[in-house]
Amino acid sequence: MEDDKYAKELDVAVRVVHMACALCQRVQEGLVSASTDQVKSKDDDSPVTIADWSVQATVSWILSEFFGSQNVSIIAEEDVQTLSKADSVGLLQAVVNTVNECLAGAPKYGLKGPSKALTTSQILEAISRCNSVGGPKGRHWVLDPVDGTLGFVRGDQYAVALALIEDGKAVIGVLGCPNYPMKKELLNYHYQYHEAMSKSSPPSPDIWERGCVMYARKDSGEAWMQPPIHGDKKFEWPNSAKLIRVSSIDDPALATSCEPVEKANSNHSFTEGLAHSVGLRW
Repeated sequence: MEDDKYAKELDVAVRVVHMACALCQRVQEGLVSASTDQVKSKDDDSPVTIADWSVQATVSWILSEFFGSQNVSIIAEEDVQTLSKADSVGLLQAVVNTVNECLAGAPKYGLKGPSKALTTSQILEAISRCNSVGGPKGRHWVLDPVDGTLGFVRGDQYAVALALIEDGKAVIGVLGCPNYPMKKELLNYHYQYHEAMSKSSPPSPDIWERGCVMYARKDSGEAWMQPPIHGDKKFEWPNSAKLIRVSSIDDPALATSCEPVEKANSNHSFTEGLAHSVGLRW
């Protein structure tokens, strides 16, 4: 049926993004007390962490195993150049360990993991497989393993973004936000305050309802949000998904505007002036 078109692809995409979010949460928690050896700089001076490589390897392996590596075209940001350097042995081993730990938990998300731990060369191959250049024809998966690495490094907001493009048009979109709460009210000052006060002994994520995965499929007319999987719980579709919609607010004075935190990504003074000119709350 037409209604079932892309259903299989969406199912796998949502599950693997849940896996990637769990991976990122573990790595981010470790960055708080770890050395800066886990963070490297690309040629453009933007940061890259073991989470970037590990998510890319994990998503690449799952998609290739499920749909067949010969049938999967993946476009992603990272390559293996830095990991292959002689002084990156420790970093590479950290990526290998992180990927294998994540894949070992695949059955929890209803996906099949490898029968045994992947070797270093297999993980490097999975990362390198994401080198498609795309194009106006055919199917291409597009992945940003950690969108907002600066936010990730400082313990703030970031996302795992995965989409399927078919003949130049997006047909599936999945966005995993490990630190964004299901209830937006928890983004207020009190939430941030209690989070800060709990750094020495952080509560379990489910107490704060932290994290969500949002997804949509072409022509469905709907978008959904699922909570993350905590503890020993197993993923079962639709995983308490709730329908999400564009805000019905039509009064600019009541609307909330957003912009990038990083000054390099936005002209804050211009944005503020624009917001005031149209009556947006700032």
